[in-house]
Amino acid sequence: MERTGRFLTLALSVAGVGVIVLLIAATGLGAIGRYLHVNGVTWSFELVGMLFLWTTAIGAVLAEIAGENVSIDGNSVTSSRGTVFRVYHNLILLLVAAAMVWSGFAMLGRTGFVPSPVMRIPSWTVHSTIIFMGLGLCVIAIARIVRLFR
Repeated sequence: MERTGRFLTLALSVAGVGVIVLLIAATGLGAIGRYLHVNGVTWSFELVGMLFLWTTAIGAVLAEIAGENVSIDGNSVTSSRGTVFRVYHNLILLLVAAAMVWSGFAMLGRTGFVPSPVMRIPSWTVHSTIIFMGLGLCVIAIARIVRLFR
């Protein structure tokens, strides 16, 4: 289980770096296009908005894995706080993450296939960041709770 967790953390880190590289490239392309008065790169600003949301979602999951997402003394396994506090913390995380998943699916049901204004990409490419973040945080909370009762 621990090996799988490290692999998933590495995979998320690589994906996050890839998204940031694309974000920087799209921002640079948009800036150069604006500076040189090139009209064909207005789509890059829409792409930057989408990539920013994915950077945030991946970063939030990675920060929670590292125990750096919320500054509450006791959210790490090595905390001096008791098991009850750590279970409470992870139950709250699970509740918030489940609300994010529920909310994300509600958004997808209503506007998931509405195209974006410039690139005409379906909105689920953006809305799915909420579901991804919620599912990632749910998995982390459940794994921590299971680990506490082992």
